[in-house]
Amino acid sequence: MPTTLSFDITASGSVALLLVFGFLALVVVTLLIALVEGVALTLLKWLPFRASLMVSLIMNVASGIVNGILLVLLQRSPLLWLPISFVLSLLIEGIVLTYFKRDAARQNWLFVLIVNLASYLILILPAYYYGTRA
Repeated sequence: MPTTLSFDITASGSVALLLVFGFLALVVVTLLIALVEGVALTLLKWLPFRASLMVSLIMNVASGIVNGILLVLLQRSPLLWLPISFVLSLLIEGIVLTYFKRDAARQNWLFVLIVNLASYLILILPAYYYGTRA
């Protein structure tokens, strides 16, 4: 009894597999951005590494949800999406950072700007550039 593998892209199993891999890719990207921002917060002496990493992960999950929705809505115009995404990330992450360290509000906003610049310059802009070249 011969068996063959079917690689039908429209099959329901393929759609589920694509959703799972897409979700896993999103988790990996969020963890990478949180790691970069956690290290940057630690180097800026905001909090120790473990606390900075945890707060960075919380910040990036919150801003990632909002920016993911924005990406779906503005996927045809990436030049509009990137600056809006950056500003929204600053606002959301600034609010989250201030929640964890209320006594340093001005410093928190400066650090949010620095860590977001770091994550955009190290990860997001090179990935965007590489994605548009291919």
